[in-house]
Amino acid sequence: MVTKSDSLNISPGYVRRLLRQSRNQGRALARHEYRRLLEELANPELFDLKIDFQDTVPAPQVLTTSITDDPVAKLLPPLNVPLGTIVWAENPAQLPVVGILVPDASKDEVRTGLRALLTAHASDPFARFVFLCTRFDAIPFLGRYQFTYEYVGTERLVTAYERAAIRYGLREVRSLLGSERIWQK
Repeated sequence: MVTKSDSLNISPGYVRRLLRQSRNQGRALARHEYRRLLEELANPELFDLKIDFQDTVPAPQVLTTSITDDPVAKLLPPLNVPLGTIVWAENPAQLPVVGILVPDASKDEVRTGLRALLTAHASDPFARFVFLCTRFDAIPFLGRYQFTYEYVGTERLVTAYERAAIRYGLREVRSLLGSERIWQK
């Protein structure tokens, strides 16, 4: 273990080489994760949640607490939004945070939308995403690749967008299908 009193004789060239190797390994790992993601998206059963709850009563709609009117919540710093494991960027914190609404659509439409968005993202990272999911199907998939997600249900979506803007610092929400802007701060 190195202490403050120990003198470190590490050359600047060695440090530069370690940084270069770290960048190269980060890019290689991101390419590998992206290939895994594409293989998963090719599976038509990807979003089939095979869970049998037998005779349980469906849960009521989620009611999230309102932080949109809380003056203290607006003073807190936004939560960190990771880039996801399929991309490597030199300085990901410089990328804007964008909300992506994953609508209540067919599983094929969601897979196609995710494939298009994440392919563009992997080739040239342009944002950090917060996926706002109206259903639970896509959440395990998004979590595997370390994307930020939140279940918002299908009611009171504008309140969910405002809440996500406070929590994550996002300025706009776009639809996964068609990429049109559906909310802007």
